[in-house]
Amino acid sequence: MSTTVRWGVVGTGGIAHRAVGDLQLCENAEVVAVCSRDAASAASFAQQYDIPIASGDFDALCASDDVDGVYIGIPHGVHFDYAARALRAGKHVICEKPLTMTSAEAEELQRLSRENSAFILEGMWMKFTPAFHKLRELLAEGAIGEPALVQAGAGYPVPVDGPRRFWVAELGGGALCDLGVYTIALAHSVLGDPDEVVVRGTARTDGVDLQEAYTLRYASGALAQLVNSITTFVPPAGWLGGSKGCIVLDEPLFAPRSFRLVTGTPPARPTTTEFTFEQEGAGYVPMFRAAGEAILAGRLETEVHPMSDTIAVLRIMERVRDALMAEGELVPAP
Repeated sequence: MSTTVRWGVVGTGGIAHRAVGDLQLCENAEVVAVCSRDAASAASFAQQYDIPIASGDFDALCASDDVDGVYIGIPHGVHFDYAARALRAGKHVICEKPLTMTSAEAEELQRLSRENSAFILEGMWMKFTPAFHKLRELLAEGAIGEPALVQAGAGYPVPVDGPRRFWVAELGGGALCDLGVYTIALAHSVLGDPDEVVVRGTARTDGVDLQEAYTLRYASGALAQLVNSITTFVPPAGWLGGSKGCIVLDEPLFAPRSFRLVTGTPPARPTTTEFTFEQEGAGYVPMFRAAGEAILAGRLETEVHPMSDTIAVLRIMERVRDALMAEGELVPAP
């Protein structure tokens, strides 16, 4: 029985560079191939990381008996196409977040995964970090009582001549796909599916959202207040409030190396407990290791971030986007 999963990395951009290094740190992973539309870029990438196979043909990569699965690290707008082709070829898939542009596309990928007995995972590395593991443990223990409020944000000004994935609608441009997926995933993991979505912000007429502040309201009375932007600095941090205390997440939200548990009832002085965590590599290692464990055990998803969570978050993102386009300030696209 195999003890490793042989991965092909799709893409040669910044995300792929971080990911391949972390895959190579996993005892149950072996990086055997890299693929790019630019064959020369693939060859250079392969040489840099000592990867045996460099390809300019994605379908040929998916047909190779030397590759078990693919890590897709290319712009959001093409995730569905590449993931679907890989799953139809029976290859396991880890795809950068957001997995797809719509919840319907994610549902189709889930169907293809089951139909072809191929593993699938959205690259929501935040949920696999040691900090998030401890966060879930504290919430389950009732350390802050019943969670009732989540506040989180992430944003930074992206130059208009910066990466096209931020500014081209067809590629999934905007703050919501790149950053909002994290803040919404945090809120969903703590509070579940909201009953109401209220949004204020600015978007271009072509659908690229520039910034938004939105409130998710829940039947329990809980609230999530979230902010994302590609035009303004927003600290990538957040906190969770409950009936007995709060958890303050340090930056960056998507891979915190520390957070504080604050408990106590005023006017008594609060009790603060600091938790710190080691990070393996660039932070993707726990996710890649968990994916390998699931694949080698014959599972099609991980327990930490199942497809039901991916689909639920995408549905919330759709509601936020729809409300922003209907009620927000729209500015002309260049």
